Amino acid sequence: MTQATKNRLIKALERLLEGKPDNRVLRIKARKGKLKINNSTVEKEAGLSVGALRRHEDVQKMVENKSLEARAAHDGSSTSPIEVLQTEVKKLKSEKTQANKKKKEYLGLSRSHEKALARQAASHIKMVQELMGMLHESEREKAMEKVVKARPNNLIKGKFR
Repeated sequence: MTQATKNRLIKALERLLEGKPDNRVLRIKARKGKLKINNSTVEKEAGLSVGALRRHEDVQKMVENKSLEARAAHDGSSTSPIEVLQTEVKKLKSEKTQANKKKKEYLGLSRSHEKALARQAASHIKMVQELMGMLHESEREKAMEKVVKARPNNLIKGKFR
């Protein structure tokens, strides 16, 4: 936790806020208007390794606050960081609702497929029993051994949850 590292991180944050990063990749993103200010970009701009910021909690807070302020400034509809966060919360809630709907849909599909598979397995078993009934008793045992040896893991487990 050296002061030099902290200073490099703070200067990198300032350059990012000004939109004039030294890092070539970040400079390209800034020109396209796609530059995001977060811990990763600050570390990259400072020329430090990934995770170098984790030891500087005060700089992390500064990055978080400045990032929110920058997003609020660029977003025309919101005037404060709180509004930016509220908009983000609404978006995430909507995404969660959609995900839950999909989850219910897929769970229903899997249960209907499970029932169809059970019906198919039951008809298969019944068919095999009828075929075995057609064989002479001396041939049945040999046929059953062939069936079991062909697929020893010939079991269907219906537990999907």
